[in-house]
Amino acid sequence: MSVADSRSYRRSPALAVQLLVVALSACSPPEQASAPPTEAAIPHPELAELDPPLARELEARRAGLDALLADQEASIAGKAQALGELGRLYQAHRLLEPALACYREAHALDPESFAWAYYLGVLAAGAGDIETARPAFRSALELRADDAPTLVRLADLELEHGRVDEAELLYLRAAVADDSAAVAYGMGRVAEERGAYAEAIEQFQRALTLQPRASVIHYHLGQAYRELGEFDRAGEALALSGPNRVAMADPLMHELTTLAIGALPHLDRGHAAAREGRLADAESAYRQAVAADATNVRAHESLATVLVRRGDPEGAIEHFGVAVRLAPENARAHLDLGVLLAELGRNDRALEHFGRAVELEPGNGEARLGLGAVLAQTGSFEEAVVELQAALRQVPESGRTPRVHFGLAEALVRTGRLEEALPHYIRVRDLDPTQGLAWLREATVLMGLGRFADARATLEARLRVDATDGRAAHSLARLLAGAPDPTLRDGPRAMTIAGALLQADNAPPNAETAAMALAEVGRFEEAVSIQRTLVEEARRQGRSGEERRLTRNLERYERSEACCARVADAFPPY
Repeated sequence: MSVADSRSYRRSPALAVQLLVVALSACSPPEQASAPPTEAAIPHPELAELDPPLARELEARRAGLDALLADQEASIAGKAQALGELGRLYQAHRLLEPALACYREAHALDPESFAWAYYLGVLAAGAGDIETARPAFRSALELRADDAPTLVRLADLELEHGRVDEAELLYLRAAVADDSAAVAYGMGRVAEERGAYAEAIEQFQRALTLQPRASVIHYHLGQAYRELGEFDRAGEALALSGPNRVAMADPLMHELTTLAIGALPHLDRGHAAAREGRLADAESAYRQAVAADATNVRAHESLATVLVRRGDPEGAIEHFGVAVRLAPENARAHLDLGVLLAELGRNDRALEHFGRAVELEPGNGEARLGLGAVLAQTGSFEEAVVELQAALRQVPESGRTPRVHFGLAEALVRTGRLEEALPHYIRVRDLDPTQGLAWLREATVLMGLGRFADARATLEARLRVDATDGRAAHSLARLLAGAPDPTLRDGPRAMTIAGALLQADNAPPNAETAAMALAEVGRFEEAVSIQRTLVEEARRQGRSGEERRLTRNLERYERSEACCARVADAFPPY
């Protein structure tokens, strides 16, 4: 939760009473007169919005704090400690506004506490409140002049606000205490701000050596190379840039991770680890989240997702299943489970969950895409067409759009609607020309419609995009050897393509195409020899339909005829 979180809060009446007591106690003993708190009260979050275990703990802590603040005999140091500890608990659970208020009061009551000054600086800096953060960090440094985390955080703050000289001095002091990746990264940015790009590159490279996972450094490294005109290196660095920040050894911030109550802090750690590719750490954190709150749907979904990435589909199904049972109205959980089941070929269960997701969210294009795809796999092509057409209307133009068009085209072909399928294949390869299978399907449908000239043009266009596409080359060779229209045939070219394919792989389809090409150029004896071998192999394997088709072409070659006398024998049905 950010400091600007819109949750409602209530103020602590006991703290207000205590502030009045302090204000009226000018003649009280010295302890009461030191570091009086400000007039701000603590904005406590509404407990009903929190995980039950955390809500119970906060309720008890707040009751204890109210009683302590109302006790005129209690020491100022004890009250500061209670405020600071409650602030730590709030911060550990991302309740940042009340945490900031707690630290502010704790620091005012006990300015000799390093921890309350440091935590106040961290949260104020995160909230953009430099007027609070800067003096808080400086107070912390008066207590521990060589504390590296404080020096780095204050240096970062000064650098962000254009005080480069001050930032450099602080980074240099930090380097004496802990010459870490965070210091090298900071010094690199100082050099970058001053236009000393060679020095910046040296510092960024050192930071990456110390912390290779910190992908954000690559962005600055790339910019520095670009400024020096080294554009190739700049491109390489920028291609590696990412969101992973530079980590820093920070004992006080690490202590917050030990205060976790409920699932939320574990989920935060898991999300951070997953983003950085530390999947084992992410799994561990998510398992801790599940252990802390077994009813937390997000914990089960997150664990299931990382288990998929770690190659444990059965474990993922288990936790997606728990999420669905905990939240049967959660369309996302049904969708995720359906996707995984479909990938494992468990279509009956996948249909159940995709169908439920569509019932819950009829406008969910991803759910309709999944449902349509599984319906097609199970032979329900008419139903698949309906769902995929709906998905196409609902899924915005994005990286998923080609999948929807392709799936719809495939289902339309299976229902015999070739003319309707054609524009969807074309749309796929227009959106992504690298989708070689879409080009091939388009050409095959065109041949099925008798449009062999268009099919030839499509295959040749595909090979101009990617000359290494063996499937497109094979289809073109077969068309050049066996097109019904003699003006489209080109035996010598078919021979060249078929020979190269057969040399690379002497699989039966390539051998059959080579026989077609040989017959087209009049080398019938060689065509007969190859075709006879193919017929015998089909007979041996019990493929009777294939044997009959191959035999018809064999008989043509034996009569010195090319194979194009019957289209279906040259181009088997889609």
